[in-house]
Amino acid sequence: MNNTAPVPFKTVENPAEFCGCHWHGFQLAARETALAEKSLRRALSKISEKRLLDSDSSLVVFGSFARHEMLKGSDCDWALLIDGVVNIQHGTQARELAAAIQKVLPAPGAAGAFGNMIFSHELVHVIGGTADSNKNLTIRMLLLLESRPINLSPANASHVWNNIVSNILERYFEEDVHFSPKGKHRVPRFLLNDLTRYWRTICVDYAAKYRQQDGKKWALRNAKMRFSRKLLYAAGLAFCLSCEIDPPNNIHRDLFGLHQDQTAEPFIESALRFASTPPLEYLGRFIEAYIKNPQRRRKIAKKIFGSYNQWLLLMNDPHARTSLENLRHGEVKGNMYFERVRKDSSVFASGLRELFFNRDKDADPIANLSLNYVGF
Repeated sequence: MNNTAPVPFKTVENPAEFCGCHWHGFQLAARETALAEKSLRRALSKISEKRLLDSDSSLVVFGSFARHEMLKGSDCDWALLIDGVVNIQHGTQARELAAAIQKVLPAPGAAGAFGNMIFSHELVHVIGGTADSNKNLTIRMLLLLESRPINLSPANASHVWNNIVSNILERYFEEDVHFSPKGKHRVPRFLLNDLTRYWRTICVDYAAKYRQQDGKKWALRNAKMRFSRKLLYAAGLAFCLSCEIDPPNNIHRDLFGLHQDQTAEPFIESALRFASTPPLEYLGRFIEAYIKNPQRRRKIAKKIFGSYNQWLLLMNDPHARTSLENLRHGEVKGNMYFERVRKDSSVFASGLRELFFNRDKDADPIANLSLNYVGF
């Protein structure tokens, strides 16, 4: 069992130094996540001496745990990811995992997407169409954007996660009739459209949950949409655009050092490495690699990472989290924590607009509204 704590935000440290800033929130998040993972492994080691999981299943974490942003009060979103034939032992294994995990870490939310079994078939074979439910879309996108397998032993490697994610990516790249690894159209529009669909689904579901739950926890949900959910979309968008900016099959290598090729395979390999990288870290690599102007790079990095650092520090404050969880819509005015969310998230969104549109505002009113409501 390897308990070595990861260093998830290596590249983010570069713009911090470049901007002359000390962003302690990233170090705090990485440290708290490593401690949470240590507690998780310790709890699971006590279940039994026999092998905990079958070879066709894997424990996968999502959300803040996967992003290495596990802070005080964060839920532990997990699932037993299964890529095999029907086996009644999978249910037993999921129950044993749930019982052990909830002793040391907060249980997943009540939405039902996590804390149980997830099977591979529909994730791979049902993309788009009426059968592709919100839940299926959500799990598929989160597998690509914020998930990581927890290897409990050498025998329980990450091959299950790798196989499922690789097959999903193969569908996005190999079945995109407009994708051309040798030609001019290298942005994977099938993947980009599904990513955009997921981002807009989050926004629509936010309104639905406000009604269904009579406004409970709306402020915390709103804050997460402004930061961590928007981060996922930004990182995914950055990856899709990088396929055109610096395709892995040209004479240059991509951010992960992959060699040139004339098929879609290098793009799939690059996407698999993207899926294995925390979104904050990937966005840091994207900015460092492709924003050449030092002043512009400093401005964008300071806005994006500086504001996100403030978000992490806020979420590690139990008083702030409790206040946002209990805040009713009519009580927003004067709440210092939500005011901080509004202020910092405006800076975060401004940095993303600078990154993707090369401007924060536009003199033309239609263009300006589009930047805010179609963009970020």
